[in-house]
Order: sequence, then structure tokens, then C-alpha cells
Amino acid sequence: MKMFMTQTDFIKSGLAKSAFKESIYESLPIDYYIPYVSSVQKHLMDLMRIRAKLYQSHDAFLMFYKPYHTVFSSLKKQNKAAPVWLDVIRRTVTDNRFYDINSITSNSVDLSILAAMQFLRKLLTNVDVDQLQKIQEQQPQSPEVLKDLKEVMDKLAPAIDSAITTTLDAVKEFKELQESAGETIRMLSGGHGYTKEALSALSYLKDPDEFRRRVRILTEAARWFKTFTTLIPTSLQHQQVASMFGGVNGVARMQSDQQIQDILPSELALTQLGNIGQTLFAAKLALKQLNVYQRAATVKPIIFVDKSGSMADVFEVKIGVSKISVATGLALALYKKLNADVYLFDTEIEKVNPSKIVETLLTIKADGGTNVDPVLSEIMNIGKKDYTYIIISDGITEASDDVLNNFIKSGLVPRTKLILVPPAYGSSSYRWVQVLKEAGNAHRVWRISEFMNAITLILKSF
Repeated sequence: MKMFMTQTDFIKSGLAKSAFKESIYESLPIDYYIPYVSSVQKHLMDLMRIRAKLYQSHDAFLMFYKPYHTVFSSLKKQNKAAPVWLDVIRRTVTDNRFYDINSITSNSVDLSILAAMQFLRKLLTNVDVDQLQKIQEQQPQSPEVLKDLKEVMDKLAPAIDSAITTTLDAVKEFKELQESAGETIRMLSGGHGYTKEALSALSYLKDPDEFRRRVRILTEAARWFKTFTTLIPTSLQHQQVASMFGGVNGVARMQSDQQIQDILPSELALTQLGNIGQTLFAAKLALKQLNVYQRAATVKPIIFVDKSGSMADVFEVKIGVSKISVATGLALALYKKLNADVYLFDTEIEKVNPSKIVETLLTIKADGGTNVDPVLSEIMNIGKKDYTYIIISDGITEASDDVLNNFIKSGLVPRTKLILVPPAYGSSSYRWVQVLKEAGNAHRVWRISEFMNAITLILKSF
């Protein structure tokens, strides 16, 4: 059963100082809003070390959560318990910018908590409303008291103005970032498989710069996904389909003399029909009009992307694109167009789908190391010598002796391609890198253009 706050509880809690009448709650009991109000109060203290009163958190949340007409009509005409606070709220809700904020935040708990916290943070940092209230209550008002009151009151108007401006900017930015991220997630993974906490208002408030960085990494990955999707030749897709389904009845029109051994028996039968048949066969052979068995090449990329924290750093300072965005953009394009298997690795390895890639982009942190042994072991475990294995990393450790020796013996070195992106300190001297380099399969790149060239060469090797 839902508990309702009595009038006595209301007064004892300090909510008698609220600038709003009970009509602000509309048809719901106050108990419905208390968890959100408490959240504002708690996070202000935990994140910003600001101690807001319950009535302040209560009013700040509700004025952003409730529709503008409800907020405006619920303002008290006077409040003897807290006239200064009533003045603060009245000045705020009658400001044209507040209407703009409220039109974005109303009926959204997440946005209203964000707005309430930003508003109170800015306001209470610049002016002590309780102190102002106490000064105003002092009787008689001596010249000293009046002087103190004027000094604090002079700070009030600019503090309110600054709080409104800061709140409007934060709400607009957060909504734009969240919508941009949402569109990108829907494009890359259908909108599934990411932690909502990563794109929450609280995450934004904890570290706005980090929140912006993660959304930028995500949107950059989407841009590179489109770029690499265009780069992958359509012919490879045709080969992929042929590999999976054997073409149309396993038969195709002859394209080169190398397919003579695959000419259908029905075509070879022409040579048994005398001169006319032999002449017809020769003509069809010259014109490449003979039907042959289709021997489809297997086009199956397996891509391993380093997800260690350093991969979130930029590829080139001037370009400002993160390495993980470029690498995962490629991985997602190969997944979509060629049914590639995608693995993410650091010290461990995991086969993933697009949803997991999105989650990684939103949660990548600058911690952890990198280990190549699980990657080489997984390549050997797959063991297909007609697959192409692509490894992308910015700094890998040396392979252990046993793993490297087994990898060399496996015969998979010619099918394994490595792209080392900056900084990749010391990696070129590692024995396993040298093995791939001697096979012509190690590409150390410093620029985006070099990365693109390396991928183009790898695609041609399929």
C-alpha cells in the first residue's frame, strides 16, 4: 500500500518552505516524487559536494518535471516560511529561458534530475539562500543587517540568471548527445545491447567531457562503418554468396581459360558430334559462352580488434579520430557485408556481435593491458586455411614460445594479416610480428590514409 505524507510530516520535513502549492503534484501523491527528489539531493552531495535542502531539491525537480502551465499555476502567492526562496523560484519560472528548458524536460525523469542538479549547483554555489533568509528574518533590521542583506540580494539576480543559462545549455547538449548516440546505436546494432547507464544524465553529470568523448567515439565508428561498407568491393559480396549457396545451381558462365577443367559434361558432349559440334564448341570456348561448374572462393574474414583503453586515443592529432572507432567501423562493415566473425581482445578474447561492440565503445576505459597469445590461439582453433585473419592493435606483447611455434607450424601465417596502429611501441621487434612481416602480412601505419591503404591490400588478398 502506498504511504501518503501527512500535513505534519510535510511541515516537519521542511517542505512547508516549498514555493509550490499541492496542485503541483496533480493527481499523484507526494510519495511518488520523493525518490526522484532524494536522488537530486543525494547526487548533488555525492558528485558536487553541495548540500541542498529537501524543499530546494523538491522544487527544483518538480518545476522541470511538471508541464509549464502546472508549474506556473501552482506557484504560491506568498510564503512566510521562505519568502526569499519563493522569490527565487518565481524569478526563474517567469524567465523566458525557463519555458525553453521546461519544454525539453517535462515528463522526463532523467532530464528533470539533470536540470534540477545543474540549476541548484550553479545557484547554491553563487548564493547562500538560507543565509539570505536568516538575514531577512532578523529583527530589528540594523544598518549592519541591512548592509548584509543588500550584499546578498545583489548576488541573487546574477546567480539566478547564471543558473538558468547553465541549465539550458546542459539540457540542450545532453539531449542532442543522447539523441545522436541513440540514432547511431540503432544504425549499428538495432538499438540493443548497451547499458543505459552509459548514456544516463548521471553519467553526463559525473564527467561531461568523458560523456562527450564516448558519444564522439560511437558516432565516429558509425561514420567509418559507412566508409568501409563502401570500400568493400561488391564482387566480394558476390563471392561470399557463392561460397554460402554455390551460385545458381552451382553453374556459371565461363570467364577464363583456367576454368576449362570445370566445363560441364553437357558442353563437352558437343565435341562428340563431329565437325559441326567441334566447331560450335570451339566458338563457344573462344567467346567464353560455355557453362562451367562454379568453384566459389571462400570469403570469410575473421577480425580481432584490440579494445584496451589506449585504443580510445586519437589516431592522428590533426584528425582527432579515435583508433577504436576506425577499427570497429571496419569490423562492423566486414560483419555486415561479408558475414565476418568479430573478436574483441585485451588480456582476454571474446567473440562479439554488433551490440557488444556498441557497449564497448560506450564503456572503454584507459586501463588493462594486451596479450596476443589468446588471439593466435583462437586463429589456430578456427584453423581454416582459406579464411583471412585480421588483427588490429596499437601495442601488443610478445607471443609465448609455445604459442608462436604452434602458430608457425599451423600453416596459418600466410592467411593472418596484422595492422599496427600508433604508438605500437616495440611491437615491430617482436618475433611473432617479424614472422608476419616476413610473409608480407604486417602493416605498420601512422595515418588514416595508410590504414586505408593497408585495408585495400588485405581486401585484394581475399
